[in-house]
Parts: sequence; C-alpha cells; structure tokens
Amino acid sequence: MIRTSTLSKGVAVILLSVLAVAAQSQAPRRPAAPMLTNEDISSPGAAHSLPEESINRTNLSGSPLRNPQAVLESALTKMGEVNSVRTRMQGSLPEGEREIVIESMKPDRMHVISPFVEIIAIGDKLYTKHTAGWEVTAMPAGGAQSQAGFDFRTLMKQMLAKSSVRMTGQILGSQVIDGVDTLAYEFALTEGSDTGTIQVSVGKADGYMRRMSFSRGGVNIRIWFTNINEQFSIEPPM
Repeated sequence: MIRTSTLSKGVAVILLSVLAVAAQSQAPRRPAAPMLTNEDISSPGAAHSLPEESINRTNLSGSPLRNPQAVLESALTKMGEVNSVRTRMQGSLPEGEREIVIESMKPDRMHVISPFVEIIAIGDKLYTKHTAGWEVTAMPAGGAQSQAGFDFRTLMKQMLAKSSVRMTGQILGSQVIDGVDTLAYEFALTEGSDTGTIQVSVGKADGYMRRMSFSRGGVNIRIWFTNINEQFSIEPPM
C-alpha cells in the first residue's frame, strides 16, 4: 500500500503540474474571443469522442532515452511559457468516463467546465455555478494565483528522492495531433510491483506538448493541449 501511494502521489504531481503551470504570472492580456460553454465538453458517456491519433514509427522508434527525467521535465517546463491554453482531460475510471475542459490565461484567469461543475477564477475572485445560479467567493488560500512560484522540476526531484520510483523512457515515433507534427515519448514509472506509463507528444517546431496520457491499473487519463497562445474570453459571469 505504501508503494502504491507513493507512485500515485507522484503521478498526481505530474498531472497537476501540467494544469498549474499555465497560471504562472506573466504580463496581463485582455483577449477577445468566444467563451467556453457547455457545448465544448462531452457528456461523461461520450468521452471517447476524441480520436486516438496513431503513432508512426521512425528510425528513432524504440530508442531509449539516456535521461528520461530531463526529457519529461523539459516538456513540462516548456508549457510554463504559454500565455494561454485550452486543456481537455478525459479519464477512464472504475466509475466510468469523466471529462474536464480548462481554459487558462495568464496572469490569473481560468475557466473550468465539466458535466458536474463550472468554475471561473479571475484575480482574487472565484465564481462557481450551482443549480440556483452563480456564486462568487474569495479565492481560497493556495488557489491559482499562489502557483506563481510553481516549479515542476523541483517537485519531480523531490518525488524521486523520497521514493524508490524508477523511470525509463523511449522514443515512440511521430504523431500528428490537431494538425501539429509531434514526437511521441513513453515513460515507464516503476516502484516495486506498482507500475505506470506516461506518454507525451511534443511539437517538433515549438516544443509545446500537444498530448499527454497516463495509465496505471484501471485508470487511464488522456490530456490534450490546444489553442496554445490563442486569445480566450474569460470574464466574470455576474
């Protein structure tokens, strides 16, 4: 149980870091673009609507990575440079399919929508949509704005230093995601008999991640990153 908990927490750090880095402080932007709505998200039972992009083998396919941790760190850290991104997360859990869409825009705006809740965070205000309508509260301590000093590399090093997690990696091949040519990597995390697999697809031209997935036991999480550095409209709903 201890080993499972350690690896699970480590993977949670990896996944949460991907969502958090987009909230790091940068110069403000005032975009004007269509807002995210319920039509942008599938129902829990329709989460398979996004296609699974095939990976084409190249002469580098199967090549082991000399330093897989550095490759994964670099891919995740690069996402900290984006000013805005739309993140679509789909999860296959024992309870069924789940999907969340998140729009993040620096320095302090975020819009989260799922079949169960909708949240808008702007500055120090948190807007939550209930059945009776929108409610505004103060951003709780440790909210999105506190992520300004977030450093995934430090968290990754701490995770590996405090556990017996081993990481290996290899190049899978080329993958076209949403029209972007990417290079796909696979990382295997092992702790005793507990194992997990992470796949990351990184844009060949700009170095930004376009897809990330994690599989462990009966849990499969897929994440797509789209509309990178495009303009969003995240405004107070009331």
